Amino acid sequence: MKQVEQGQQSWRKRLAWLAGIWLASVATLGLAAWAMRLLMRAAGMGS
Repeated sequence: MKQVEQGQQSWRKRLAWLAGIWLASVATLGLAAWAMRLLMRAAGMGS
């Protein structure tokens, strides 16, 4: 029984890491896009 419980914990931990890394990458891409928009507007390329 302990191996099953450890296996379930392992999957939860892996899923949490996956979700955390995905959220961090999405946030980083969002910040990069926002920074590029600021730079483009500062250069006079805004619409």
